[in-house]
Amino acid sequence: MKSKNSKTVYSTFIVLTTVAALTACGNSDSSGETSENNTDEAVNLEYFIASEEGNPDYEVFMESVEQFDQEHSDINLQVESVSHNDYSTRLTTQAAGGELPDMFQITPISALQNIVESGSAGSIDNIKDHWIDNGLLTEESFDEFTIDGSTYALPLSTTPTQFIYYDEDMLAEVGYDSFPESYDEFIALINDLNDAGTTPISLGNSSPWVLQSVYISGFADRFTGSDFLNQVMSGEKEFTDPEFVDALEIVEELVEIEAFNEDFNTIDNEQMVDQFMQGNSAMMIDGNWSASTVSENKPEDKNIGIASMPLGDTNSIPTTMGTVSSINSDLSGEKREAAELFLKEVYDKEVFEGFLSLGIPVPSDIEIPEDELDPLSLEMIEITQESEPAPVYDAVLSTGLIDTMENGLQSITIGEATPEEVAEEVQAEVQVEE
Repeated sequence: MKSKNSKTVYSTFIVLTTVAALTACGNSDSSGETSENNTDEAVNLEYFIASEEGNPDYEVFMESVEQFDQEHSDINLQVESVSHNDYSTRLTTQAAGGELPDMFQITPISALQNIVESGSAGSIDNIKDHWIDNGLLTEESFDEFTIDGSTYALPLSTTPTQFIYYDEDMLAEVGYDSFPESYDEFIALINDLNDAGTTPISLGNSSPWVLQSVYISGFADRFTGSDFLNQVMSGEKEFTDPEFVDALEIVEELVEIEAFNEDFNTIDNEQMVDQFMQGNSAMMIDGNWSASTVSENKPEDKNIGIASMPLGDTNSIPTTMGTVSSINSDLSGEKREAAELFLKEVYDKEVFEGFLSLGIPVPSDIEIPEDELDPLSLEMIEITQESEPAPVYDAVLSTGLIDTMENGLQSITIGEATPEEVAEEVQAEVQVEE
């Protein structure tokens, strides 16, 4: 998941003392947190992360970071956080300029390929057995981050990107006591909501990763199957094949029947969630990251349900890894040892359990704490477990392909391109990159 529309980023530096201090910079696009362990003898470590300040999972992760800082007076830790919508632009820019910090998160996952090819990411082959041996991760957990036989990054969470969150009472008002089980019924629901004067679906696509990562990654898999992207890359299939065009036509149809708020290309995904929470729409389509946010912030009298997209004959959900960290290849000696220690102690059992207690799936066999989960998050995890994983496009495809696809999806929504034309543009980019 990524953003192409960057804005000016300002950095401020505060003392890393409490999670409250860490998250107090929510109104800035970028913030730096500097450790109190600032002595001449301390090893300096910089860590660059995608901020979701205010999100419970971000706070759980930063608690682990803060604990590490408090326990290691010999390491001077500086954390710079950048808003999620700006992060991939900053990451790509710094990687291209050879200016990556000591440690950094990878988002989107597809960015890792270029970073590795540029020589900027260091292998973690020598430490990955730490998580395999303690049972927190498996060998397969590292598959997305293994290039030419070496592993370059470490995941914390599993990130399914497509669920439908819906207001049960708003659906009941137009005659739906349960969520539609077929696509035709889903379209009928949208029409009934429009007839009642209710916006059916909140969408925020000003940062155009949303239609790509949340929408088309899921829609397309229901038509193409999960091997499609590999088949395209090998030349067996093309994006111009009818099954992919059919998926693009779903986006076109939803726009044509006025499924979305009118300003969907000018608001972002956070504003989208706000619209839904404020009762300005009956539904929103978003990833697992919204489950805990919705549960914690919804009005007490608001009844929210969750469902998978009723489309096609499969129940696949696009899924990738989240909270992924890597190490700069330039690190050596004490600095490299400090970075490895940071990963081992921050990515520990407690932080995996903390994520799971929030309803965020993790790629390990830790038991789900059902008594600690809110009903919405528990249902989200159950839906995930019952589904087949599908590729998230921007976790697999090149930046050039994703840019072309995201531009094309926006063009479809404003009537400047047809699904067939967008498919041709994306396939042309495949051929350019061959």
